[in-house]
Amino acid sequence: MQHTMQTDLATMRERLADPSVLDSAVVVPVGETDGIVRSRLAVPVGGGRRAGYLTVADYSEALATLAVLNGQPGFPHLRVRGIVISRDARRTIIWGEDPPTTGAVDRWKLYGYSDEAIARYAQQTPQDEQASNQPPATALDPN
Repeated sequence: MQHTMQTDLATMRERLADPSVLDSAVVVPVGETDGIVRSRLAVPVGGGRRAGYLTVADYSEALATLAVLNGQPGFPHLRVRGIVISRDARRTIIWGEDPPTTGAVDRWKLYGYSDEAIARYAQQTPQDEQASNQPPATALDPN
């Protein structure tokens, strides 16, 4: 699925228990394709949301994301996770609390998702993926 500001915003508005945190979201330009700037939406911590993440295409997009979010309110303890086998490998920028290791439902609550959104996603997600302590796959991306 191609991410746009509109799809990121709609996805997060549907997902969050407290969509008012979107008022402080930051647009992150992550690259350029055919002269068009590609941007992603980074949603800060706040209210019941205690952490967030944004997965980007590669190392250069990770650096660009860190540069934009560093020092911004609502993006504490910024860090990058990703397999460092190649500069072209996907990276995930994480902020706020560390994700719990107790499974997906606890992790989704950490991200401030509503009970309804968690129930919808739990129905669509295999049990072994729910047990993982990794950020959700693209179905719950952007963050």
